[in-house]
Amino acid sequence: MSKQSEQPSVVSRQPSLRVEENRARVDGDELAVEAPCEIRLGGRSYVLLMATPADLRHLALGFCLTEGLVASTREVLDISLGGDELPGVGPVYWADVSLPPELARRARARRAAPAATSCGLCGLESFRDLGGGIVPVRSALTVELENIQKLFKAMEEGQGIYRRTGAAHAVALGNAQGELLHLAEDVGRHNAMDKVLGMAMSEGRDLSECVCAVSGRISLEMALKAARAGLPMVSSVSAATSLGRKICEQSGVTLLGFVRQGRATIYCHPQRVLNQGEPLPGL
Repeated sequence: MSKQSEQPSVVSRQPSLRVEENRARVDGDELAVEAPCEIRLGGRSYVLLMATPADLRHLALGFCLTEGLVASTREVLDISLGGDELPGVGPVYWADVSLPPELARRARARRAAPAATSCGLCGLESFRDLGGGIVPVRSALTVELENIQKLFKAMEEGQGIYRRTGAAHAVALGNAQGELLHLAEDVGRHNAMDKVLGMAMSEGRDLSECVCAVSGRISLEMALKAARAGLPMVSSVSAATSLGRKICEQSGVTLLGFVRQGRATIYCHPQRVLNQGEPLPGL
């Protein structure tokens, strides 16, 4: 496929029919662009993601980390980007990751078929593998609840694609003071998580000192990505699932849900969350 030099569009304006107060009018709506984005290893297809076609280098880097293909950026030799136009589909994109031969061989051996989404379960041969191979997160991080809420406010203010379309998830990384460090948006929660982790990895960020804020629920696959990356705290405006909580509990990740102004639900490892300088009681 030929390389594309232009920056991909992340929003597309399309005609629509708007009905309000029993009156119909022709209008135009901005839609979040969803496109096939293939991650390749050494020129060979590894996984096909449906994603927002921006920050694809970071997406590939974060994907390699959260799927357990690499442990650090030092193990990624190169990432090349490209794309093409397919009849009936439109623009398609790829990110080709170059790994050392042994890591590439292990990755291909783990995977028998492409997946439809970057879900955190890629490469697993059996349900018995769920949660396996995760090193428990060790971090002395403590964060005031109001600073976690401050990070969510910064994330909300930075969600440009969501404001225009209402159809994009966001993941943000912040520090203990609630300051925004990295922000990524994508039509898929999993892709947004991989992108923001790829941004942090590219800058050599110590993830054990970061707070993660997520716009969607914390399910098994999102918890696995957080744990594999070594994030000590992941929080959401929404809920956690039972398996999401279990993975966080077992891997030492502090998990918060329903983060709103002045309140939050803490599912496990509350020792990292402070309320007006005071530690919270244990569960």
